[in-house]
Amino acid sequence: MQRRSVILAAGGFMGAVGVGQVAAAGPAAAAFGDRRSVYDVLNYGAKGDGTTDDTAAFQAALTDARAVPEGATLLIPPGKYPLTKGLVLGPRMTVSAYGAHIFRTKDCGALVKNFDSVTPASAYEGAGDIALLGGTWDMRGSAFKQQSDAIGFAHAGGILVQDCTVLDTPSAHAVELNAVRRARIVNCLFDGLHVTGEGTDTATNREAVQITGAISAASLPAPAYDNTPCQDIQITGCTLRAGADGSRPFGALVGDHGGVKNVVHRDIRIVGNHIERSAAYGIRTTDWQQAFIAGNTIESVGVTAVQVGSPAGNALNDITITGNIIRNTGTGTDTATGGAIVVSSGGDRHNGITITDNTIRTVKGEAGIYVTQSDGVTISGNTVNGTARPGGNSQGIHVQNAPYAVISGNTVTDAQGDGIGVDSGAVGTLIAHNTVLNPAGHGIAAGTNDVSLRDNQITGANRSGSTATYGIRLGGNAANASCQGNVVRKGDGPVAAEAAIVALPGCVGAWITGNDLRGWGGGTAAVLDRATGTLVSANAM
Repeated sequence: MQRRSVILAAGGFMGAVGVGQVAAAGPAAAAFGDRRSVYDVLNYGAKGDGTTDDTAAFQAALTDARAVPEGATLLIPPGKYPLTKGLVLGPRMTVSAYGAHIFRTKDCGALVKNFDSVTPASAYEGAGDIALLGGTWDMRGSAFKQQSDAIGFAHAGGILVQDCTVLDTPSAHAVELNAVRRARIVNCLFDGLHVTGEGTDTATNREAVQITGAISAASLPAPAYDNTPCQDIQITGCTLRAGADGSRPFGALVGDHGGVKNVVHRDIRIVGNHIERSAAYGIRTTDWQQAFIAGNTIESVGVTAVQVGSPAGNALNDITITGNIIRNTGTGTDTATGGAIVVSSGGDRHNGITITDNTIRTVKGEAGIYVTQSDGVTISGNTVNGTARPGGNSQGIHVQNAPYAVISGNTVTDAQGDGIGVDSGAVGTLIAHNTVLNPAGHGIAAGTNDVSLRDNQITGANRSGSTATYGIRLGGNAANASCQGNVVRKGDGPVAAEAAIVALPGCVGAWITGNDLRGWGGGTAAVLDRATGTLVSANAM
């Protein structure tokens, strides 16, 4: 799927702004209606020379703009503007800052937000229909180290952040979305994180864009804490960079690192973004439902490129992960549990996870694609090339506790462990039309009941030269396994697998028929039956 098609399929822009208007937005663009009232900070005495304190001029212009009930535009022309106080925006405001560089000269909190710490707002009733357009928003976190988001919105409906660059955030998030509905983060650059604390205050739990709920003051100083989640969020065309001048990479482009039971965020779309490097994750789908993650390029992440999970144990339903390009996952030290795409659970079971047409290359972790505690998962059309884990088994695709999964049409090459592994509660899984090339372990290993293997192509199993390694392994926990129409070849490795297909002791009632096992000679068995009640017939050997 072409990226432009993916972006357009993800849904149009909100309110009065269409896709064409998003592309054409420029200085003084009015994002929500006709905002003829424009308040230019230069007319209030701002110099924009990079040395004069422009705080008073900004606050005066902001005061007048906020006083317009129908909404107004705060215009920040090109220039460099030192500030000692951030902007607290009112409802229906636009800030146009194309060509401007706004930077802090003291620890003054966020540069832009829609709330204060004393005025409560519940649900989505706070200041909304706000657009922040253009500008470089520089937190200078290396000098002003008090933890703070750069841009924050809470209890709001209708937020647009477009064409913004956020620099050097101190120990927090570039953009915080807390209890926000209808938000778009478009064509933004997030560059550099400064972490100054100890303990849990590390880069791994600092997402560039945090999607979170109104849970507690620890989440954001914006009462009321009524557990309002986020809804209808789209992040598209953004770039996450590692930063320069001693800054560290963010922990992820987007996500959250906490949550509470029964608070889930819905209708989240992460489309067409580029992640150059992160400390832990590319996209962290924490407590999301009805999510669409498509057309992103993700490389050089410390643990997992796309992580689906819920620390609070919520069920995450109807998540589609498609058309992403993932490279060099697991560049950090935690390679024991990560992978390119990981679906995990600490409580309720997930449902409706779809992982299709992703390209994955060079993974250090548990698996290229790993799914557990999920019902109705589909894994199809993915390409996984090269998985490894120091001293361990790193499978191309691994599914556990996911009954009736469909694993079809994937290509797995050079897995350190098994090409495809299915076990522990993945009853009724269909494994069909996959190609597995040169795995260090088994081509396909199935150790669960009622599994069906159909028309797979496996070549070169046992690249590592180990004993008791097979093209297809029907494990001792597999009852009524069906293995038909598969093609298994030895490959060019120095040591062939012990057998093309094996049914191990404890496997009951396997059906091994109609497989193409030609060329399996030279002292190794084509079919090795150590099980009970196995039907072996009509295999080509």
